[in-house]
Amino acid sequence: MTPSANKLAASGLKSDAIFEYIIEQVKADPNKAKSVGGIFLYKVTKDGKVVKQWTMDLKNAKVYEGEPESKPNTTLTVSDEDMLLLSEGKLQPQQAFMKGKLKITGNIMMAQKLTPLLKANSKL
Repeated sequence: MTPSANKLAASGLKSDAIFEYIIEQVKADPNKAKSVGGIFLYKVTKDGKVVKQWTMDLKNAKVYEGEPESKPNTTLTVSDEDMLLLSEGKLQPQQAFMKGKLKITGNIMMAQKLTPLLKANSKL
């Protein structure tokens, strides 16, 4: 069992492994993260309720659990299950948004810059 799988079993959220992977990628290549720029707040839901928040501060190449230290440019609300499908490429962000599975507030155009960063995570 991989460390990510152990964390997954402990937390009960499938998306935790995705964010752990993103943290590793940002540490490995902070300049790629900084090229996206912006602060993104992910609100992960389960059964229609927000159960966890993750901040991707790509201005400073930091990803962490919890609220952002400063106002996010974009807030994305997505279910745990749909986050997994998005990262695997089985659900396209535009389709998810149109179907109401992905809610975006703030700078929607900035959210499109995340696609290449998340596509790299399809190896999960």
